[in-house]
Amino acid sequence: MNAVQISGMSGAGKTTIAAVLARRGLAVIDADGDPLLARHVDCAGNVVGDPAVPDFAWLARHSWAWNPARLDELIGAAAPATLYVCGCADNELELADRFTQVFLLEIDEPTMLGRLASRDKEWGRIGDTREYQRRKLPEYQGRLRASGAIPIAARRPLDQVVDAILPHTLGRSAASRARKPGNQSGRRAGP
Repeated sequence: MNAVQISGMSGAGKTTIAAVLARRGLAVIDADGDPLLARHVDCAGNVVGDPAVPDFAWLARHSWAWNPARLDELIGAAAPATLYVCGCADNELELADRFTQVFLLEIDEPTMLGRLASRDKEWGRIGDTREYQRRKLPEYQGRLRASGAIPIAARRPLDQVVDAILPHTLGRSAASRARKPGNQSGRRAGP
């Protein structure tokens, strides 16, 4: 089994990159889009529903976690292809052994806050989630870098971000084939 994780804070561009990789013919999943994989859990690991307006007290007692069995199932189902898992979870470092490589889409605070404000998803716009994300950004990125994640500057144009990842996972010649000719739109990687 072969899998690559593309991680980053909310607003880093994981969902957008998942769509680009899918258009390029690669096996990919937006982890947040699979409710059997990504879900909120309480301190005991029980799956819980999302509150209408998460406040700091609720956020302190719950985490966004991946189901290890579901992750293994998804990776196995994609074999022999490499599965690109675009997403992050509070327990992602515990599951790092499932990935041959982990990429960190790095962004700065103003970029993250701007993307959170302009996207369709509620996370980062409701309750205390915006401030929670702002506070979590430096620690999260530092922890991923310390774990060996490959940092990718996610403020660059979208195609440049994707093209910075693919040579690491496909090799240079295969990455060139996965590139769409003339697809240099200059569009920024976003949520």
